[in-house]
Amino acid sequence: MSTSRERTRSIWMDVKVSPRAPMLDQDLTVDTVIVGSGIAGLSTAYELALEGQKVAVLDRGPVAGGITARTTAHLTSLCDESFKNLIDVQGLDVAKQFYESQAASIDRIEKIQNLESIDCDFRRLLTESIILNAIIGSQ
Repeated sequence: MSTSRERTRSIWMDVKVSPRAPMLDQDLTVDTVIVGSGIAGLSTAYELALEGQKVAVLDRGPVAGGITARTTAHLTSLCDESFKNLIDVQGLDVAKQFYESQAASIDRIEKIQNLESIDCDFRRLLTESIILNAIIGSQ
């Protein structure tokens, strides 16, 4: 997705991630090629590399310079719609699976942050699980 015409500015747009990342100027032999150096592409490449795969990440722009640079960088296990709406439309089991998958993702990011000694402000708020428990409890 091209973000060149977007008008909003995020503070992350002024952060250069791997400014010296090399251009591809030779043939490579790898197990996996990831197209896109946003959070999804880099996360996938990281996990595959941990499993021993040789990975190349390709992007037409700067690393993390597209939509990822426009995020608020906060993590939440809440959904855009309310859990009540999700339960009404998809059912309680799907709502639980959604919450658990989002919470597991946050746990994984925290584990990576600790494993890689990434200096960031990681604060866990309990309100999300309290809200979900209240909704599930009222069913």
